[in-house]
Amino acid sequence: MLSFFSVFLVLASGCSIASDRTPLLFPTVPPDIDMPEKFTLSVPDVQIKDQRYSLESSLEGYLFENTEVVVNGDDIEIRNTMFVNSQVFVNNRNNVSFRNSIYTGLNAYEQTALMVYQSENISVVNCQFTDNYIGLGIHDSKAEVTGSRFENNNGHNALVIGEGSSVFVAGNYFYGSFPHAILIMNREASPDAFVEITRNIIEYTGQDAIDFEDYRNASHSLVTSNVIRNTGWSAIIVEYNSWEADITISDNWIEGTGIDWTLPVHALQPEKYQQGWGHGILIEDSSLVSIERNRITLAGQNGIEIRNGREVELKNNGIDCTQVAVAIYEYQISSLSRPFSPLLQENAGGSRVVARDNIIYEASQDYEVDEESELVLD
Repeated sequence: MLSFFSVFLVLASGCSIASDRTPLLFPTVPPDIDMPEKFTLSVPDVQIKDQRYSLESSLEGYLFENTEVVVNGDDIEIRNTMFVNSQVFVNNRNNVSFRNSIYTGLNAYEQTALMVYQSENISVVNCQFTDNYIGLGIHDSKAEVTGSRFENNNGHNALVIGEGSSVFVAGNYFYGSFPHAILIMNREASPDAFVEITRNIIEYTGQDAIDFEDYRNASHSLVTSNVIRNTGWSAIIVEYNSWEADITISDNWIEGTGIDWTLPVHALQPEKYQQGWGHGILIEDSSLVSIERNRITLAGQNGIEIRNGREVELKNNGIDCTQVAVAIYEYQISSLSRPFSPLLQENAGGSRVVARDNIIYEASQDYEVDEESELVLD
């Protein structure tokens, strides 16, 4: 049943609804995003194998195999180069560009094909990351990742953005990632950290496609105009004590969450795949998140779930799902003792959510609010 909501009451355990037809502000079809094309490289003339290599100037057309490559210079461009079962390290560097290059076949426990630390002006443009344990890691750095393909990086995430990083992620394609396509963290609560994740296509992720963990006290971040299809768990999640996260999630097309698909499994994965929640968007133990103008369709469980979330806004979203369209709950007791980033008792409580002009196409229930939580229908 199609429901239109304009909210006007503060409620503890239920809601009163006023009907108000509003224009559709969320996308009615998936955003038209150009998918980066897959490419191959000819067999390079220069082949370097089974060694440690210091890269001190720009290069083009190399093959590195079973090699540890350390970038030891600034103002460097690496172009049309293939890295096979190799690692590339960029540490404390400035103005390094990776273009039209391939990183493939690194299946070593917790190892990353391209790792960036404490560096600035790093560009990864039109590259391919395939069949790696972790494709690309960016930590305490400023970087851009554009027009690249990430396929079957299913050891421990395709793209990891770590503490204090400022990263622009746009126009990329992700497929077959485990557990996440993009994992973003800010455990050190750096106020300079932010991300903009826009106009990416993310398909068939083992767990949550975009995951903010411990993303604390950051600058304003955007997750906007992405197409996210067929996730084992949720499409987007903000969790694990992401207080004052300051994230806007807007204009995304989310289609098919909580699906059961044949995930590539191998012995080195740090955790085994199992069915989890299938919500479109999940906010848990976090605050300062705005969810606007998203189209959530074919969500396997709740459309949007807020659990122990504060300063959360929901507006102009379109939802169809199999369970509750908008579910608003208090904390889970198990969060106090979870082994990773446990919830402090002082931060445990009900959710505080403001909602307006959300359109619910199909759900078993429109809104559910537990006794400890509060919904303001504005």
